[in-house]
Amino acid sequence: MVSRESEPLSSPLIEDQVESDRRLRLKIDLRLCSIAGVLCSLNLLDSSIISSASVTSMLSDLDLDVSNRFSISIFIFTIASVSFQLPSTIAVRLAGPRIYFATVTFLFGLLTLCTAFVRSWGEMIALRVLLGMTMSGIYPGLTLLISTWYTREEQQLRFAFLQTGEVFILATGGIVNYGLNHLDRARGLRGWQWMFLVQGLITIAFGIITYWWMVDFPEHSRQSFRFLDKAESERAVARIQADRGDVAAERFKLSIILRQFRDVKIYGFAIIFFLQNIVSTALSYFLPIM
Repeated sequence: MVSRESEPLSSPLIEDQVESDRRLRLKIDLRLCSIAGVLCSLNLLDSSIISSASVTSMLSDLDLDVSNRFSISIFIFTIASVSFQLPSTIAVRLAGPRIYFATVTFLFGLLTLCTAFVRSWGEMIALRVLLGMTMSGIYPGLTLLISTWYTREEQQLRFAFLQTGEVFILATGGIVNYGLNHLDRARGLRGWQWMFLVQGLITIAFGIITYWWMVDFPEHSRQSFRFLDKAESERAVARIQADRGDVAAERFKLSIILRQFRDVKIYGFAIIFFLQNIVSTALSYFLPIM
């Protein structure tokens, strides 16, 4: 039987734990959600430069205005991205978030930079395929990482922040590209080349920074650069374990991956996501040239 005298003592302890968890969440927010927002924004900006560049001399310079070549350059990027999303997300868990996100961000920044120097539509198509492959794991990989750090009740707000940041960045990206296009013929480069060059260099710089800014999974949080102390790491793990008991990842097996395809909800979410994006993507890429 619990003594009534112990009840007043429990309240301060609970309040202290709630306040401690609030500080821990804030610390995770400032570190993880900030870099996640940056990487999602860079992913969106670099993949959509071609949209802003389509109203410059790029189409005629690369013969992308012939037949449906421009449409192919958009379509082939999407096919490459979708095809590599599953293996890329698995790679996040196997390689670790710091190494994975730093590497792919550096690579798609480098590919964006290289796009500034293509000389034909064939070279553009090849780089778009490679760009789709390297970018494929950014959004699903970050979704996986965020889901491991927050309870189910806390996750949706963080995903909403990512979406809000992307909308803001997409709105300002066009303005930046408009300004870069005014460098047309500066140092022998066309305006569209400056778009790819400048934003590629920015992404490469963030790719290097990401190695120290990004955090690891909760069970390996002590490997992150100047992040949580031992007590905070243990509490972060305890919160997730109490919420759903899946802190320790299952050993990788192909059968576990294939088993997920039997879940009908996956196909429902896929249809919703497709319908949500088909209009916005079409407007983003093709409205400038209509």
